[in-house]
Amino acid sequence: MKQEMCMGEESFKEMEKGILKEVMSTSKSMIETFKFKMLFGTQVTPKQNEKTLNDLNEFRTKNWDKSLGKEAAYKKYLNLY
Repeated sequence: MKQEMCMGEESFKEMEKGILKEVMSTSKSMIETFKFKMLFGTQVTPKQNEKTLNDLNEFRTKNWDKSLGKEAAYKKYLNLY
């Protein structure tokens, strides 16, 4: 059965703003990740990289607060440094 949804212009604009905010946030995060990996990869040996990844995973396991939302948990995680 076909279902239609009517949305006013204001509702559409609010939804559009939310979507664009999420897209921009994700894009910025991806760019920063690539930038970090490129810079980090030129400065460390494969052995150092493996140790760093293992230590990071261990740190995340011990400190990540799953009771918080993604944004709040990430901020809390960053403040542990």
